[in-house]
Amino acid sequence: MNLEDPAHGAKVSISPRSKSGEVPRAAAWHRIGAEPGYLRAELFNRHTIEETKTFLEAVLAAALEHQCPQVLISVRNSKPIFTVERYGFSRYLDLAFESKYKIALVGDSLELRIAHQYIATMARMRGVNLRACAHEQAAIDWLKTADA
Repeated sequence: MNLEDPAHGAKVSISPRSKSGEVPRAAAWHRIGAEPGYLRAELFNRHTIEETKTFLEAVLAAALEHQCPQVLISVRNSKPIFTVERYGFSRYLDLAFESKYKIALVGDSLELRIAHQYIATMARMRGVNLRACAHEQAAIDWLKTADA
C-alpha cells in the first residue's frame, strides 16, 4: 500500500505484515526549524539509542546555526528511553548548561511524558533549564517567558 506523507511530501510504502507475521515499524525521521522565539525539533518513530543520538546531534547543530537558546523538542510515536546515558546524555546536559539553553520536552504518550519527567529531573539536578510539558502550547508559552 502506498500513502502520501504530507509532512515530507513523499510517498511512503507500507506492507501490512512481513512473512514472519510482524508489522514492520516506520523508519525514524525528524524535522527541525526556526519559529519566532524558539527552535522546533520534532522526532518521529524513534526506537533506538542510535536514532536518539542522530536526532540530538541535528538539534545541537541547528541550535548553533540559528543561535537560538530556546528549544522545543517534540517526540511522537516513539519508544520511551530511560537509559539516557547510553546516548551520552551528560554531554548534552553539559552543553545545554554552558550555553544557557532553555529546553522544553513534549511527548505524545504517557510513557514518553514519564521518560521526559525523568530527564527533566536529571537536568535540573545539573543546573540545566529543562522542563517536561504535557502539552505543546504550555511548552511554547514557557519557552517564550523570561526566567525570574
